[in-house]
Amino acid sequence: MSRYASNQEVVRFFASHDIEVTHVRREGELRHLRVHGQPLTLPMPASADECLRLVRECLAAQETAVQTEPPPGSPGA
Repeated sequence: MSRYASNQEVVRFFASHDIEVTHVRREGELRHLRVHGQPLTLPMPASADECLRLVRECLAAQETAVQTEPPPGSPGA
């Protein structure tokens, strides 16, 4: 991902891969965003492929967390 990409360009890039990102902002050498509501920080020098991999890992972790949560009202919930 180019360090010169605008926040809107970042949103469009991930949208082209069917991934919704919001709250994109740049802070120094980092780009902060939310992936399905969860915060994620990407390094600015990372390539577009690397950023896409990191976001996909974040999504996979979110799916795993949802699948392992106990149902509401059950013991441990």
